[in-house]
Amino acid sequence: MALAAVALAFAAAPAGSAHADEAPRFTVSAVSEIAIGSDGIGKTIFYDATAVNAANPRFTIDVSQIAAFATLTPIDDDLCKSAGGKVTCALPSGSYDNFLVAFILAPTGGAKVGAKGALSLVAKAGNTAEAATVTKVAVADGFDLVAIDGSDGEQPAKPGDDVWITATYVNEGNRDADGSAFTFWFDSAFVPDEYDGCTYTDWKSGVEVTCPLGESLKPGEGVSFVTEGGSGQTQGFHAKITADAARYHRVDFIADPSAGGLELAQSLRSKVGSKKATGGRKFSAAAKSRPQTRGRSVELNGYDNHADTEFRVANTIDIAGIGATAAGGAGDVVKVKIGAKNVGKGTVDAHYAGGDPSWRYYLVVPDGAEVVSVPDECAGLWREGDTNHAEHVAGKRFYECVNRDELFSPGKSATVEFGLKITQVIAGATGTVSFQHPLLPEVVSKDDNPANDLAEVVLNPAGVGGVGGGSGGGGALPLTGAQTGLVIVVGAALLAGGAILFVLTRRRPVVLVTPRDGGAE
Repeated sequence: MALAAVALAFAAAPAGSAHADEAPRFTVSAVSEIAIGSDGIGKTIFYDATAVNAANPRFTIDVSQIAAFATLTPIDDDLCKSAGGKVTCALPSGSYDNFLVAFILAPTGGAKVGAKGALSLVAKAGNTAEAATVTKVAVADGFDLVAIDGSDGEQPAKPGDDVWITATYVNEGNRDADGSAFTFWFDSAFVPDEYDGCTYTDWKSGVEVTCPLGESLKPGEGVSFVTEGGSGQTQGFHAKITADAARYHRVDFIADPSAGGLELAQSLRSKVGSKKATGGRKFSAAAKSRPQTRGRSVELNGYDNHADTEFRVANTIDIAGIGATAAGGAGDVVKVKIGAKNVGKGTVDAHYAGGDPSWRYYLVVPDGAEVVSVPDECAGLWREGDTNHAEHVAGKRFYECVNRDELFSPGKSATVEFGLKITQVIAGATGTVSFQHPLLPEVVSKDDNPANDLAEVVLNPAGVGGVGGGSGGGGALPLTGAQTGLVIVVGAALLAGGAILFVLTRRRPVVLVTPRDGGAE
């Protein structure tokens, strides 16, 4: 039972003034299903509470349906009390995210394989309605690998730093775990050392490393990754932060029950190749042994095999807008190439920018012009009533374009080409390329230097004579014509950190969703 306590953590992330004007809310989430062994050790489980302006929030768990084969014991008996087949927990008033309340779920002496029941929870505050959740509980025999999160929140870092990723897992089941492994996912910000006997799989956005344990892990036994060196042993796996790393990054650790790697988890990534390292660093697994030998079995609970180490890397993300110029007469179709360029020191990792795309930029079409051809990466934007629309159609005034590179690294550009029909010749008609969404109040893709976010799209600029199509890159052009004021307003909005560009009667609707079972990463 001592090992299970290692996983214990209470964490309440205060919501603060961010929720000051929101309606009161109190919810508690948990895993939807859990299995415990008939003769195994107790299982640490967590209930995750979220409160918004909640008054005297509490939740009650009905344990009567599991009483014949299991017990649920709160670890903090000041927070939670057991009485009459129920456990009631009183939480602080206010607003917070991820307030974790821990319990030990353990089989009774007469528990039989196949027994089933449920833990029914009702959450309520003095100023909220009831919210309910159910966790199904079953008795089954098998191993249960649990990753122990040894990290302590987000760690500050800078390019070139050496980092050590701690990794520990325990078998909380009642059968041997054969063929388990330490498996790591290092994203684009890390260069992991090579360890002898580990398999390295390269993906476009990171490296997966699987290091097999090489022996069975018995019930109640735990192992930690240890780096062997000339000066002794060091806890953890060594890696170095790359020169272009920036902002949020993390290393994921999986207690892998099959030593098969993370290919299913990386289904959205592009695989490059795999190799088994030889002659690299040496690693070992520090373990506590128990004299038990049991048959091969299956994983009981797969939701608790994951842990991660988070970093905030101090570096500069600077993306500049790319504008264009073109000249033509009424009725001419001219081509303009616009986009965004990474002129900073840091790479934008699409995985942490919403997954896809890595960057968004927006075109405001100059007066006197109409879009007649739209690049594949772009969609027209418009508003009807209270609803915003986006579709790959011509003829709109506003367009959103995306860069789908998994990694938007320094020096790289993302450009697209529009076809504009000149419907009216206006000298110096000026549109914009920026990161300010034209129908919403925010700068969607934010960098550290807003001064170069705005670029111009100028038709028939001053000093260009004659009639006929043409195009070129944006430059230091004089602002003349009908849209001088528009460019000034957009620039001011970007420099102000995202003030609304166009005054709207309503903001984008906010949809509230119930937290996923098992909590969020």
